[in-house]
Amino acid sequence: MVSRKERKQNNTNRLWIKFLRVYDTSKIVNIAFISCMMAMAAGLAFSTYLNCTTSAIPVSGSAYYGQRLPALWPNAKTVLFLGVPGLSEISRPQNAVKITPEFTAGTVSHRLVSLLANIDFRDLRTLFTQEIPFMLAFTKPGTPVVSAATLPNFPQFDSQSVSKEKPLVGIYHTHTAEAFIPNSGVAHRPGGQRGDIVEVGEALVRQLEKSGVKALQSQAIHDYPSFMKAYGPSEATAQKMLDENPSLQMIFDIHRDAEKRENITAIVNGIQVAKITIVVATGQQDLPQPHWQQNHAFAKLIEAKLNEKYPGLCRGIQLVEWRYNQHLHPRALLLEVGSQESSKEEAIRSMELLGDILVEILAENR
Repeated sequence: MVSRKERKQNNTNRLWIKFLRVYDTSKIVNIAFISCMMAMAAGLAFSTYLNCTTSAIPVSGSAYYGQRLPALWPNAKTVLFLGVPGLSEISRPQNAVKITPEFTAGTVSHRLVSLLANIDFRDLRTLFTQEIPFMLAFTKPGTPVVSAATLPNFPQFDSQSVSKEKPLVGIYHTHTAEAFIPNSGVAHRPGGQRGDIVEVGEALVRQLEKSGVKALQSQAIHDYPSFMKAYGPSEATAQKMLDENPSLQMIFDIHRDAEKRENITAIVNGIQVAKITIVVATGQQDLPQPHWQQNHAFAKLIEAKLNEKYPGLCRGIQLVEWRYNQHLHPRALLLEVGSQESSKEEAIRSMELLGDILVEILAENR
């Protein structure tokens, strides 16, 4: 028969055994948990490094297209920064950028007349449609009249320079080697060769000149030997074009994106075309961009006219905290036409449609 003292001792022993078992189990769990956390931290640190590296690459990001890790951790830098005191403010999403119109006597009077009489005195068509009701039958209901005059901060064209004898549109390519895989078999031509994107720029020049708008294109190579430092040489090219041709009213840096084909293909008038993304650089603390609001207004005008005339062609406007040489001119934009999975022919068709829009914009502002 077991005594009371032995029973108590046995109970104590059983409690210790249970404690040790739980301790051993928890120890294993702790080790496993710490190992997982270290692996996750290592993965986040590595993907953050890649993310920080690609953030310095131009918007196309095509040099890193196809890598899987950035896709698994798209917000790695943000997640990591949120856990580090002092860096959370840096990674906090910024408010959407808005264009603030300038308040002058002219803009105030224009807004008052528009509010009270629904007449835009910079567009006489609104006066006729208000005074002659029959003319309303010839306007599409719900379709606003889009013009430079209706956009705040729009940089006015130099009417003295808008001439058929002088070049009005400048085109260059920071990433001259960019190509289309269906045509070239590669996303980039090697060894400083010119890629298909140069032919896309040539198509825009041809389309503009068909309508009597003189344009010029630089085919200078900027992304060889260094893809990462291509914007230094391309800035020099853009500046030279502007210095030698003060009549230029707009200048475009034409790229192609790094996207899946289904995201950048549209049907316009029954024909497959490559979608166009308009990139506006807002600048950074150490890279001031004094013209970004004017560039943005110009981009909004192009976007509105593309949506009105060729719905589906424009993917929209992308605001980027960089500079992309857009500080050189108030109507300087970066255009991404299709992606490496588009065909060159689709991109050329898009340039032909864009050319019509640019001709229309220039005609309205002569």
